[in-house]
Amino acid sequence: SSSRTPPSPVGRFGLGVPAAGGERLNMSEQPQQFTIKIRNTDDVPLEFENPIHEQYLDKIKQMKAFKDWCNGIDGDFKVKKILIQSVDMFGPRVGFIKFSADIQDKEGTKIPGVVFMRGNAVGIFVLITCEEDKKQYTVLTVQPRVPTGKYNLAELPAGMLDDSGDFIGIAAKELQEETGIMVKQKDLLDLTDMAYKGAYLGVYPSAGGCDEMIRLFLYRVKMKRSQITEIHGRCTGVLEEGEKIKLKIISIHELWRAAPDVKALSALCIYENLVARRELPADGLPPQ
Repeated sequence: SSSRTPPSPVGRFGLGVPAAGGERLNMSEQPQQFTIKIRNTDDVPLEFENPIHEQYLDKIKQMKAFKDWCNGIDGDFKVKKILIQSVDMFGPRVGFIKFSADIQDKEGTKIPGVVFMRGNAVGIFVLITCEEDKKQYTVLTVQPRVPTGKYNLAELPAGMLDDSGDFIGIAAKELQEETGIMVKQKDLLDLTDMAYKGAYLGVYPSAGGCDEMIRLFLYRVKMKRSQITEIHGRCTGVLEEGEKIKLKIISIHELWRAAPDVKALSALCIYENLVARRELPADGLPPQ
């Protein structure tokens, strides 16, 4: 309710919420129950570990990642209950949630169900062919990544999907924001679709605890050596979003050991296999 104070960082994870006088709210009260539809048919209990997050109920139900999970979860799972444990807001919308799902399989065996939900993302593998010597390069973004404890982590250009679900539009937007390279959507090739033929929409970097699925795109471009040199070391990113990005140009032959990034390694693996199977040209050049 509106009478409760905002949660502290400790309280967000259900370990207690400081009240106005420094006292803690009684968290032992029976939590209020709500329901959520699973696969558009079954009404399943939905509870909040921290009652202060009940105010976000409608926004959580509208969160695209949560809706897609509830509607699309395999029928082999029987969802008994969902407990919302923390909520992170991105302005007016839900950014991240963490929840625990009480889930069994058809035989009644309990399945681990702790989920950090952040939604889907895109990654862009930029393949640059030098006009003078035909050598091939790619672009990495180097930036601070607090969850890893690394201040300079090399990755493929990437970004989170918004509620529109427009994978290819977001890919073009993120590529421009993070590298300054402007690209038409028609010039982006969906590597994951070519690899999985619709069986999977992307790759799952941490499926044991996170829902995130990353769709990988390929952008092929020819550049003069002077243009390639100009990109290397360029500082980019959206400052208002706290991005502090430096660009790094490397040979694609060095990518596998230059970036401990699942997006980069997955994109390189798919690309090399498509080339080996002659589903993509080996010269890496864009179509004429």
